[in-house]
Amino acid sequence: MKLLIINIGGSSTKLAIYEDEKEIITEVIRHPESDFKEFDSIWSQYEYRKNVVEEFLKRNQTTLSDLQAIVSRGPVVKPLHSGVYYISKEMVDDAQSGNYGMHPSGLGCKIALEMSEGKIPCLTVDPPCVDEMIDIARITGLPQIKRVSFFQALNHKAKAKQLAKELGKKYEDLNLVITHLGSGISVGTHRKGQVIDITNGLEGDGPFGLDRVGTLPAGDWMRYCLSGEKTKDELKNIINGGGGILAHLKVRNAIEVEKMIEDGDEHAALIFHALAFQVGKGVGAASAALGAKPDGIIVTGGLAYSKRFIDHLMPMIEWMAPVYIWPDDNEIESLAFGALRGLKGIETIYSY
Repeated sequence: MKLLIINIGGSSTKLAIYEDEKEIITEVIRHPESDFKEFDSIWSQYEYRKNVVEEFLKRNQTTLSDLQAIVSRGPVVKPLHSGVYYISKEMVDDAQSGNYGMHPSGLGCKIALEMSEGKIPCLTVDPPCVDEMIDIARITGLPQIKRVSFFQALNHKAKAKQLAKELGKKYEDLNLVITHLGSGISVGTHRKGQVIDITNGLEGDGPFGLDRVGTLPAGDWMRYCLSGEKTKDELKNIINGGGGILAHLKVRNAIEVEKMIEDGDEHAALIFHALAFQVGKGVGAASAALGAKPDGIIVTGGLAYSKRFIDHLMPMIEWMAPVYIWPDDNEIESLAFGALRGLKGIETIYSY
């Protein structure tokens, strides 16, 4: 069973061809920032991104008739439960509307749907809008505002199932805390196969990240917003894309931060340590939400490659439960394996 996998990010397009569980080829195409200057929105990149996918297939001598399915990273749409979904016109329309937010991953779903020509299934797995939060976790101190579930569900779920397999248990039998350390950071409470609580870094909730602000003191943020120094769009960009490490140090790459530290920048060291401190606090809060000792804590995502970061984090969390440091997000593999479980009837494939 041959699959085309599409994972579109902000500055990259990751593509792969799988033959059942075997990876035939994977490519990561990095796009220079200059390529995007002519585009005024994510969706105006559609033809550009589609051409990248088509060129990939040509290079690898693959046509639609060779494929049994196309799988894309999930879009930003209405809340869904975890699982495998058919990509439909309704799903793409909701992603393109912007009613639930915007992310380049939605482009992959539109490309998959158009390329398939209705002849083969188009699938997505555990999109970022997976919502399993319990009601009590949604409550804030203001009735007009509720916490919402939005996170790196694909990697959270894949890593949880990986640990369950290693322990010889079912995911549904475990209590886990998982933190994904990407440009945005999420910390999730996984209770018996359900993410009952999750931080939403996209909206300024939880630890700050490489370019996201995380939770801010509400009064100070209110005064900052009302000062008139920033427009509405500038404020939105600060929350997601202009905050965190970038706001403090003018770089958003952890490798660059570590070089600054090695060169003697004490302020960079303080900020990097503060990021680990906030993640540690988040893991503690997520553990408390379980109401029981976690069976394991998983640390995943690019920042987990940093020994300096992990050395700061571990003393805060290693006393709580066994800690598993698994940096690779394996999104391509997770998409392929999830789709195969659906296509082989191991899991249900849901309609949107």
